[in-house]
Amino acid sequence: MTQAGPSESVARSLRVAAVQLTSRLGRTDENLAHATSLAEAAVAQGVDLILLPELMPSGYAWDETAWSGAEPSEGRTARWLRAIAERLRVWVGTSFLEASGDDFWNTFVLAAPDGTEAGRVRKEFPSMYEARTFRGDPGPHVVETALGRVGVAICFDAHAAAVATKLAEADVDLVLAPHCYCVPAHPSRGVSAADIERLVRNVAAIAPLYARTLGVPAIVTNRVGAWDVPKGAGYVFAGQATIADSDGTVVAHLGAEEGVTVGEVHLDPARKTHLAPRAYSRWIYPGPPGRELLRLIEWREGRRYRGAVQRRREAIQAATTSG
Repeated sequence: MTQAGPSESVARSLRVAAVQLTSRLGRTDENLAHATSLAEAAVAQGVDLILLPELMPSGYAWDETAWSGAEPSEGRTARWLRAIAERLRVWVGTSFLEASGDDFWNTFVLAAPDGTEAGRVRKEFPSMYEARTFRGDPGPHVVETALGRVGVAICFDAHAAAVATKLAEADVDLVLAPHCYCVPAHPSRGVSAADIERLVRNVAAIAPLYARTLGVPAIVTNRVGAWDVPKGAGYVFAGQATIADSDGTVVAHLGAEEGVTVGEVHLDPARKTHLAPRAYSRWIYPGPPGRELLRLIEWREGRRYRGAVQRRREAIQAATTSG
């Protein structure tokens, strides 16, 4: 694996794009083709870096059906990222469901404009029912590149105080936060309209929160549209792609629509705060006490994942299949 060398600590500007799109479970070729057209639209606006949503190639599910989209470490997505980055001469990143050994991982890959792979980061904290579908990895959250130290926080990792602390300690120059974040489509007996609005705001607030806290640019993107699997009925993906400059200013934003949003940001060592992020239990922002119950879901689903014979069998098969 070839990596670009780290940059010198000098101020520079960067034109970046956050791409939001729908994706279908297990339809990797179709999803990558769709992403290609949006990436080309971003490049037409003169961007240097493109961030795509979490698990964009494989689609997303909360049960064993997620494994239908798994790929080996050097499968279609890794090859596509290197090829599209080289052809368009930009940095491109997304995460895919990686099968390695007898496990599944949510793995982000950042490809460089020369067609090499700059590095990988695995999601550390599977959220809610995700713990049933892939394993977390407490490894590093930084990719060393010619742009500088790129911090990567996949979906819930971006909301977790433990990961934010790691990014601060690593002295990152840029934060990338791809999401596949859903919210209830409608209020119900247990979820009010205000609850749904709060969840949507949480996604929209992540980029400026990181930018203000660390003094570095932050990019968030998310899947959009309705869920295409039975367990997701009643949920929609919230969108809220946001690009925040290193002073905390939001320079670009999308709502819940598919599309590309572009903004110019500044990587300036003089703006870095060198401050530790605040923690509200395991989050980086306050919220209702009831959210602590999510730990119980994750503990239960994690036990199911670890004990699943089917998981071992399907992971090994996917890991050894030519993708």
